[in-house]
Formats: sequence, structure tokens, C-alpha cells
Amino acid sequence: MKGIAKVRLLSGRVRLAEVHWYEAHGVGKREFKLKLPFLD
Repeated sequence: MKGIAKVRLLSGRVRLAEVHWYEAHGVGKREFKLKLPFLD
């Protein structure tokens, strides 16, 4: 699945990014990946 979200980087900056994640049945969201480059 994928979506758009504001994410806070380790440097403290907040960027708009495309976020991809995988779900496990009965468990929910399991792994997140940020799609680069950032959208803003």
C-alpha cells in the first residue's frame, strides 16, 4: 500500500514524502519505506 505523509527526518526537518508499507494479515502495518526524492 502507499500514501502521502509528512515525515520527520533524523536531522529534524519535516518533509512531504510518498510512504510505502506492507501489511501482515491480522497484524497490521509491518514495514515502512520512504520513496525518494521527497515531494516538496
